[in-house]
Amino acid sequence: MAKEIYLTDQTGLGYLVASFAFGALLGSITLSRIWHTIRPGRMMVVCCATWYAMIMVFAQMQGLSGGSMALILAGLAQSLGMVPMQAMLLRVAAERFRGGVMGIRMLMIYGVPIGLMIAAPLIGRFGYPATATLYCAIGLAFMLVIAVRWRAHLWRLGAPANAR
Repeated sequence: MAKEIYLTDQTGLGYLVASFAFGALLGSITLSRIWHTIRPGRMMVVCCATWYAMIMVFAQMQGLSGGSMALILAGLAQSLGMVPMQAMLLRVAAERFRGGVMGIRMLMIYGVPIGLMIAAPLIGRFGYPATATLYCAIGLAFMLVIAVRWRAHLWRLGAPANAR
């Protein structure tokens, strides 16, 4: 994206990476201030969907400054979605299962290289914007399936996932 679309060098790439990290830092600071007022299950669903949406916006940007802003918002949404998810998983899992739950969650990351290897030929054939949009659309679809399938556990105010 930095080289082919924004026509920038390592400095521009550094700005893009720093933009996402800055957004994530803002999200973490925000959570540290408002943690007692949020509903983690609901926040996770909304912020993860927002994260995918902002990556879709980023994929369509044609300028470095717009891309940086989209990445700041994506980093913010990612932090606001993932941190409550971690806390929710640890809160609702019985103490004897917490290590296993976190281990399984970490194993999910191992699928990322496979997705990246599939993305390379797709980017070569269709371009980065189309491939990133496809990946985000798939992510949003699965997020919707999760939200609908486990709505009673994630959305209901009285659900353990939404305990304050």
